[in-house]
Amino acid sequence: MSIKTNRLLVGFLGIPGILLLIWLGGIWFTILVTVAILLASFEYYQLVKSKQIYPLTFVGLFVALVIIYFYYSEQHISGFIIYALCILFILFLLIVELFREKSNPIMNFTTTLGGILYIPLLLGSLIGIRNFDSTYSTNFTFALFISIWICDSAAYYAGKLWGKKKIYPRVSPNKTVAGSVAGVIGAFLAYLIMAKSGFIRFDLDLFQIILLTIISGVFGQIGDFVESLFKRDAQVKDSGVILLGHGGVLDRFDSLIIASPLVFIFLNLYY
Repeated sequence: MSIKTNRLLVGFLGIPGILLLIWLGGIWFTILVTVAILLASFEYYQLVKSKQIYPLTFVGLFVALVIIYFYYSEQHISGFIIYALCILFILFLLIVELFREKSNPIMNFTTTLGGILYIPLLLGSLIGIRNFDSTYSTNFTFALFISIWICDSAAYYAGKLWGKKKIYPRVSPNKTVAGSVAGVIGAFLAYLIMAKSGFIRFDLDLFQIILLTIISGVFGQIGDFVESLFKRDAQVKDSGVILLGHGGVLDRFDSLIIASPLVFIFLNLYY
C-alpha cells in the first residue's frame, strides 16, 4: 500500500477507536493512554541512540507505569512522600549509571529522567481528565481531543492554501504563520460550539473558552514544535514507523503531551 493509503487507513480506524475508548472510559481509556505512553517513551529513548546516548529505557518505562497507576487510582499522597520517592529514585539512577560502564553518563542520566518528566508525567494527565469527566458527567476529554484534531487540520489546510511566511523554520520549516493562526481559530470555534451546544456539559464563559483555546491552539502547537526540535536534533523525520504513514506514536500525541496537563490544571483550578 502507498503512504497515502496507509495514512487514510490508520485515520479511518484510529479516530473512531480513540473516540470509542474515550466514551468507555475507565480501564479501557487507561489502557489506550498506557499503550500510547509506553510506545511514545520508547520512541523518545530510541531517538537519542544516534547520539551515542544510552538511557535506562526499561527503568523509564517501569516508572511510567507507576505514574499511570497514580493517575488512574487517584491516590492522594503527601508532598513529603513524593519528595522522598523522587530522592530515592534519583539515587537509584545515579548508582546504576555509576556501574554501567557506558559512554556519556551525564546524558544517559538526564535523558532517562527527562523522558519520564516529558511523557508519562505530562501525558498521563489524560487519565485524570477522563476521571474528572466520570465524576462530573462532563466531556472535557472528548473536547480536548477534538480541539487538537481541528487545530491540526485547520493549520495544515490553511498552511497549504495561504501559507507563505514561515513561523519557525529553524525547528519546523513547513509550518507557516497562516497555518498557525488558522489552528488557533479552529480550536476556538471548536470549543465555542461544544460549549454553547451543551456538549461539554459544563457552563463555560467566554474567558474560560479563550483559556482552553490557548491551551489547545497555542500550547498544543508548541508541543508539536518541541517534538520537531527533538527530531531535528536526532536527525530523523519521524519518531517511529508503527503508525505506517503517520509516523510514530510520539508524532501523534506531541500536542496532547503539552495540552493535557494544562487542561488538567484548568479543571482543578476552576472546579
